[in-house]
Amino acid sequence: MTDLQHVFNVLTEAFPKSIIKVNGFTELKGHYRPKGKTGNHFKIDITSNLFKGKSLLKQHMIVHNSLDDLKQMNGGFIHAVTIKTRTSL
Repeated sequence: MTDLQHVFNVLTEAFPKSIIKVNGFTELKGHYRPKGKTGNHFKIDITSNLFKGKSLLKQHMIVHNSLDDLKQMNGGFIHAVTIKTRTSL
């Protein structure tokens, strides 16, 4: 399974009945990358009723929390994410 597919699977489990798009890019020219790390960056777009009534900050925190095990600081492969959330399906 690719890193991209792994991220998608984790988000699909965390946000059932949602529309999820994940795009990845790994190498940014001139961008800092910790030694031995791949520097994986992901663009995540989620439309979910689970966000209803929650502030944008809270929506993004929920997405970040669902990815905790995949973040480099926790031994995973994700270096950075860009998140876009919506509430209407």
